[in-house]
Amino acid sequence: MSIFFFVLFFLLHLSTAQDDCAPKTCSKHGPTIRFPFRIKDSQPPHCGYPGFDLSCSPTISATLLNLPNSVQVLVTRIDYESQSIRIKDPNKCLPQQLQKLSLSTTPFQFADSEYNFSLFSCPSTRPVESFEGPWWSTRAACLSGDGHEVYVKSSGMSIYFPPRLISCRKMYNVWSVPYEVFDQTADLQLTWPQRVCGKCEAEGMFCGFMSNSTSDEFECFNPPRKGTLFL
Repeated sequence: MSIFFFVLFFLLHLSTAQDDCAPKTCSKHGPTIRFPFRIKDSQPPHCGYPGFDLSCSPTISATLLNLPNSVQVLVTRIDYESQSIRIKDPNKCLPQQLQKLSLSTTPFQFADSEYNFSLFSCPSTRPVESFEGPWWSTRAACLSGDGHEVYVKSSGMSIYFPPRLISCRKMYNVWSVPYEVFDQTADLQLTWPQRVCGKCEAEGMFCGFMSNSTSDEFECFNPPRKGTLFL
């Protein structure tokens, strides 16, 4: 009888451990979250790879990625085969967070070409058309207002201001970001290294830490049959 209860306890423990790491979503239409990602404070650390922690917004049922320096973005899509995610700013103004944005200590990088930019604040007394010229890249609409317009210039261009723009004031520089970060409607794409589960995903399988291993070794396994769980 004791053996029966031992086996039953083992099977229940194994089932619970597997359920802890079962694929989940933050909302009905949110992206499926599974290894190498995990939901922080909801799933144990072994359910995800270091640096792949996501969270669910309690107010808007959105999937959030917290980056260094308190930068927070919405995750709109996760493509496990191409190993990429699509992100947006929660307030539809990513330029507002660019001064603090740094991916150097994360497993992610931008999929598109990266450039360095300088942001300038200019009086809004002149019409936007008067700022036309090769020295401007774009206008940061969500940063403009209160009598000023914010313009973005590639830092690789010559720092020259025509006389009518001499009153512009440099705000700060932004390093190593794609041009699309200044498009309020764009979903930016981040990728993660192919070494993290790339082999498994290429074979149509799921990935996880190897059982009974003390290192960060992966193993491939067939996708579970049951559906994802909605938190």
